[in-house]
Amino acid sequence: MSKGNMQDTRYFEKKLRGYLFGTACADALGCSVELLTFEQIKQKYGEKGILELPPNSPWTDDTQLMLVLARALLRGAELELPELMNKIAEELVLWLDEPDLGAGATTRGAALSLKDGIPWNKSGISSKTCGSLMRAGILGFVYQNDPIKLVKVAQVSGRITHSHPVAEAASIAGAYAVKLALDGVEPREMFEPLLEVTQGISQEFTQALESSYRTAYSDVGDEEGLKKLGQGWYADETFALAYFCILRYPNDYKKAIQTAVNITGDSDSVASVAGGILGARLGIDAIPVSWIEALKEKEKLERMVGPLLEKYFQLSGSKLRS
Repeated sequence: MSKGNMQDTRYFEKKLRGYLFGTACADALGCSVELLTFEQIKQKYGEKGILELPPNSPWTDDTQLMLVLARALLRGAELELPELMNKIAEELVLWLDEPDLGAGATTRGAALSLKDGIPWNKSGISSKTCGSLMRAGILGFVYQNDPIKLVKVAQVSGRITHSHPVAEAASIAGAYAVKLALDGVEPREMFEPLLEVTQGISQEFTQALESSYRTAYSDVGDEEGLKKLGQGWYADETFALAYFCILRYPNDYKKAIQTAVNITGDSDSVASVAGGILGARLGIDAIPVSWIEALKEKEKLERMVGPLLEKYFQLSGSKLRS
């Protein structure tokens, strides 16, 4: 392997590990406070809320389902859309045998439909919840250099479980933001591309994205700004809250995630979306070593690094290695 190829591999390995561990650490930090109000979080952890990841912290269904999608991509990211969707459907059915880490009724219901033989293009449920968004970020890595396929796969793979336009737009935005992060686009400069790729899909999502951007650059404090954007149970709010945290702290993974989890709402999902995007942007070195060490089952993430990196270069490596 040439020196240039080795540098490429090391660079993208840091970015991939940043995405994987950035997602999982943020998810784990939010896990223990997801069902608490911010006032209850402060009562339990102090005025600033939860700040550090305790030892042996588990992740939730957010990371679990991202890994389900990642496994499907390893089996067929290069395939045409119908064949790839079949792989994703198969992995969702296999996921039903995994431990229940808190998956929503929409994702589980769609997976059960797939298991019963309902085709993937009819299995989706018209739900605005964030189950498809939270797993979509890995698409931004695998298809970084194929934005057309990235958008198509993000939208259609999201529909397998969540067929509502809000969820579709959010899934595209979640995946595309990771691609933009890898491209070196500053969070502030992501706004217009995100508007463009989600244009015409959901006015609700567009309004949420615009509100996130305006609020992040207003003079309101973090707590007030987050309250204004919602609680994150619906996909438009989830992405808006995550984007707000990224805009406020574009170069500080730890502070962005601490901000994301200390809310009244879907702390783990908001944080995992923000954590994946910032992890891809800043790389593994930006994530606190103590958080990585505290993460339960981190070896599962490590085992995905090599195969995903190989798949990435299989799809786009010719452009990097020429």
